[in-house]
Amino acid sequence: MIYYIHIIEVVYLNGTIEQGILGNSKLLVGIGTKGHITHLFWPNLDFAEHMEASFAGIYSDKTGFGWTTDSPWDYSQTYIKDAPIIRTVMHNPEIGIDVEVTDFVHSKDDILVRHFRIINRSRDDINLKLFYYLDLKIMETLTGNAAFYDSDSDSIIQYYRQCYFACGGDIKMSGYQCGAHNDGSDAFSDVYDGRLEGNPLIISHGSKGINSSQLWDLGRFSPGEEKEVTIFIGMGSDENRALSSLLTARQNCYKGLYEDTERYWNEWLSRSREVKKFSEVYRRSLITLKLLSSREWGGVIAAPTTVPNYRFCWPRDGAYIITALDRAGYHEEAEKFYFWCKIAQEKEHHVHCGLKGDVLVCSTADGKAGGWKQRYFISPPMVGPSWGPQIDETGAVLSGIVYHYRLTKDKKFLKENWSMIMKAAEYICYMQEKQGRDGIMCRCFGPWEEKWARHLYSNAACYSGLKAASMIARVLGERDMIAARWDEAANCIKKGIEREFWDADAGYFRKSIDPIDKTVDTSILGIVIPFRVFSAKDERVRKTVARIEEAFNYPVGGIGRYPGDVYYGGNPWIITTMWLAIYYRYTGNIARADELARWCIEHATELDMLPEQVNRDTGEPLSAIPLGWSHAMLVHYILEWEKRR
Repeated sequence: MIYYIHIIEVVYLNGTIEQGILGNSKLLVGIGTKGHITHLFWPNLDFAEHMEASFAGIYSDKTGFGWTTDSPWDYSQTYIKDAPIIRTVMHNPEIGIDVEVTDFVHSKDDILVRHFRIINRSRDDINLKLFYYLDLKIMETLTGNAAFYDSDSDSIIQYYRQCYFACGGDIKMSGYQCGAHNDGSDAFSDVYDGRLEGNPLIISHGSKGINSSQLWDLGRFSPGEEKEVTIFIGMGSDENRALSSLLTARQNCYKGLYEDTERYWNEWLSRSREVKKFSEVYRRSLITLKLLSSREWGGVIAAPTTVPNYRFCWPRDGAYIITALDRAGYHEEAEKFYFWCKIAQEKEHHVHCGLKGDVLVCSTADGKAGGWKQRYFISPPMVGPSWGPQIDETGAVLSGIVYHYRLTKDKKFLKENWSMIMKAAEYICYMQEKQGRDGIMCRCFGPWEEKWARHLYSNAACYSGLKAASMIARVLGERDMIAARWDEAANCIKKGIEREFWDADAGYFRKSIDPIDKTVDTSILGIVIPFRVFSAKDERVRKTVARIEEAFNYPVGGIGRYPGDVYYGGNPWIITTMWLAIYYRYTGNIARADELARWCIEHATELDMLPEQVNRDTGEPLSAIPLGWSHAMLVHYILEWEKRR
């Protein structure tokens, strides 16, 4: 059917989904540039993603039917200040109307609110009907779904297993259709004659998905007249809970829910550190990071995307994100994240695959558990698909813990997490090379998760993690022998870095050894930010930074990961550009630091969402949007500027 191609064209733009996000740290919704829903994650931020497609359509007596995602509509979009509330204004010059859609998720209840305000901008009377299309793949499958019209609640309920969705408006529908893809009942195709057939029940057969459409006949609009319809999507683990969510939303009404949500976010932001520089994108970044953090479990997803599939918690990404929130004043979110880390940490007697020298080994109780795998589902923590050990994750978590202590001086927090800290530090020591290349870490995957080697970034992370654990041991008055051993292990890593990674002939730090890779790589900055192996003013670091600057000359500017990068064609990244900006802020080169930071902000989306990458030729946002790590680096830069101004 033609409609399925249409849906794909609406949602995807060159493989990248440009979206803003709404949520309450349990329900997470993406809104695309044309006012369509791109993603709907519930009841957890990482699973399940239920949305196939959802958007509105207008039938007028002048032009017939058209989806608001099609030509000739044009669009503008903005966030309401200091809240995850998106307002999309769609204008149709042929009909002469505006459709203004205000989208938000209630701050406490799992309700998506979509408020439609339709205005006749023409000089003539027109008759209009509003259609709303909902196409769900509940629990990420098209099979087994069912939908029916419930006359008592005047809503359509779609369900599969323990996930129920009840969709209805604040005024009575004029028509409905429950249908199946590529079928005579298809609710997408049923709209074009301006009415709906009224099929009350559909059950999927085989792999054929189901869909629904709803209709509100709004009647005649005189010039300048406007009318409003609010559509609510309530969720629950059974029919009664979903209906209760919908009915509660109707009772509280659009205005009440809007005011609740706006009040909640204004209060939450009032607890953050105030900044003078880039204050609007700073606050938007804080909200974005909060939306990516699980209310129940504390884990943080990298991005709310399935293409690429970043809806996992990498402990490394999580540490960057949480230290940004922690630094901004959100210590409770940080404590929840480290609680999540404690649950996710590998336990004794669990099989762990890692390297000792060049041999892949699986260890149980006679080895050392205590590290973290590459990435996790967050709710509850479960190991996600991974391609090998990545020891920088463990060092990053320990570094984040000690950073939280420096901010809060909370010894109780350290005591509650001492067992986790001790196991993690012992795991790093276990993964150190004791023979041959004395002191440096065993081979593993690096920060970009591409190559198997001994990576400078990974060694820097483990150095910082052991220094953090040693400090914590002393703060808690634990055995001096443990603190001294961890301190010595960290010093061995630093000596190994100086001996093995510094290339005196080339005049810069190598990216990795075993095998040697002399490619200039921006992740080398990890030796300064955040892991502080060396001072930012160390002459070797200065020389390495000069080589990083020379390595990239994209038409649109920005800094990439390394020359020859092929991921998405090889482009400048926000995190690498911000990394260099923070470095220059450390060294006092304020002009270059601000130039790089402004480049990142200028390449955000219309909604100030920061992508993972920027197209090297066009300057368009690319890959995951929004990426939590990108927003975290911006927050770190702004707070560093405040600290040093």
